[in-house]
Amino acid sequence: ALRAIAAHCRDSGAEVPALRRVRVAEQQITFWLAGPCADAPVGFQVRDNVWLLDATDAGYLAGVPDIDDAPHLYPGLVSLGCDSDGATVLVDLEQVGSLGIEAADDLAESALMAIAMELSFSWWSEEVKVTLVDTQSDFVDALQTHNVVLAPDVNAVLDRVELRAQAQRSFRTGQAIGHHRLDPDRADAWAPEVFLINVDLSTVQQSRLEAVLTVKPRVAMAAVTRQPTPGSGNRMAIYPPEPGALPPGRLYPDDLGLTPQLIEAPVREAVVQLVAATGSAKTSPAPWWSGADQLPAPPDPAPPGNVTFIRHNSGSATIEESAGVSDSQQSAADLEWEPAARPASQPTVMMLGPIDLVGAQGSPPARAAKQCIEYCAWLLEHPGTTAQAMTAGLAVAEGTRRSNMSRLRNWLGEAVGGEPYLPDAYSGRIRLHSSVSSDWQRLQILVGAGVNRSDPAKLTAALDLVRGAPLADAAPGQWHWAEELRTDMASVIRDIGVQLTESALAVNDIDLARWAASRALSAAPGDELLMCARIRTEHQAGHVAEVERLVLQVSAQARTLGVDLAAETVVLLQQVMEGRPRARRSV
Repeated sequence: ALRAIAAHCRDSGAEVPALRRVRVAEQQITFWLAGPCADAPVGFQVRDNVWLLDATDAGYLAGVPDIDDAPHLYPGLVSLGCDSDGATVLVDLEQVGSLGIEAADDLAESALMAIAMELSFSWWSEEVKVTLVDTQSDFVDALQTHNVVLAPDVNAVLDRVELRAQAQRSFRTGQAIGHHRLDPDRADAWAPEVFLINVDLSTVQQSRLEAVLTVKPRVAMAAVTRQPTPGSGNRMAIYPPEPGALPPGRLYPDDLGLTPQLIEAPVREAVVQLVAATGSAKTSPAPWWSGADQLPAPPDPAPPGNVTFIRHNSGSATIEESAGVSDSQQSAADLEWEPAARPASQPTVMMLGPIDLVGAQGSPPARAAKQCIEYCAWLLEHPGTTAQAMTAGLAVAEGTRRSNMSRLRNWLGEAVGGEPYLPDAYSGRIRLHSSVSSDWQRLQILVGAGVNRSDPAKLTAALDLVRGAPLADAAPGQWHWAEELRTDMASVIRDIGVQLTESALAVNDIDLARWAASRALSAAPGDELLMCARIRTEHQAGHVAEVERLVLQVSAQARTLGVDLAAETVVLLQQVMEGRPRARRSV
């Protein structure tokens, strides 16, 4: 609905309405505007200064041209609580200007933090700058984003906003602030800033804040304070709760009763821990990397030189090293690997590429074969599980689980000697036969000593198991339990590819290096470390045009994703394109 209003104003030239309050109920959204406005988008009902959108009319929004590209006209919109009917009540802080929280200190802080968290994570508020005026905040420290900041000095904040307000007023027109956001060249400058003030203000500080927020023309700023600002009738009163009840509240000047949205101390602590854990850039060594915190720094690109070839011929491999490298040959037996395509003699779940089950002794079921493979993979990753844990982990009905387990048992068949590959769980614990495995388990065995400590033969054998992206043909939402597993698979394959490429380049084996990086990229497309491995390989091979193509690809990908390239990547690109890193001096 918000995007439809923006698209309507953008495409028709209609005036952007000043929005005061929104009520979101199950069957209807109600918009209270600051004044009458008859020019509403298709599907909205107009009643003086109120626009209504019923659920039955919401289908009209799908036909609004370019609705997904519509700007956010009301990024300061935030929910304050629920009314007596359970509908969510939101206010546009930018239009309100100043909102005072009239409550005991703990309740006021809980309301402020609820607003802070919603503004920090709401999709329509992503360009809002949130300034929490407080002496400390674990939440801001954990969030570590550019648009949510902690400011302990009230006077310094007031000095800054007075200057910004003065600059904005010199460019204001008589139209609503949202009108400036319709122009993509001006939208960034008119992104609002919301001040959440969790300290007591002096009379002088209150007057300064009021002048910034209430003097016309209005500016793209708003404040929520722990006490009502003189001259502003906008306040939310929160009263002490009855035993066992939620605190009641009232929104003025609308005289609207509501149950305030609060984030109290125990929940705040849990949210801070969650944000800190998910947003942390700290890493620990992966279980497949031995004795190091990160990948070793790659050697400088060697100058173009002799090329080495590796030939794969139907299950045999011969490595021939050219002049300049010591003469040696290594047979397939020495490499101790076999192509992944060779049929397995025991049931094996294939996850390092398209999903499959090979080596089963029975016939595939007529239905739900992919689900049976998923069950088999889940059992491999959760040996000794119970039926209840399996039902919960796979998020299926018990009847469905039993049917698919029966299909899987028949498909797997029996081992030599008549023992079923999926025995009945008489003890209550479900275990597959010890000979049932997966290509992922085989890969883990090959690099069990650590990717960085495994010899090239084992790394080659491990990469040869890779047939594409892990779980390549699982639709989003399927194999939901294996998301972390899928990420681990791609990560270890990436590390194997980088390590094997470096080992091959060290002996000038260009073909092996090229194969290793390319095979790993099939599992981790576009990975920066693997792309750097490709660049080093082609540079060492003397393929200038290919180096230039790969460098442009890496740079373009970083621009598209809006991320910085790693410092090591930048140095590499300068080396291969300009002959040496650019001069730099430590500050």
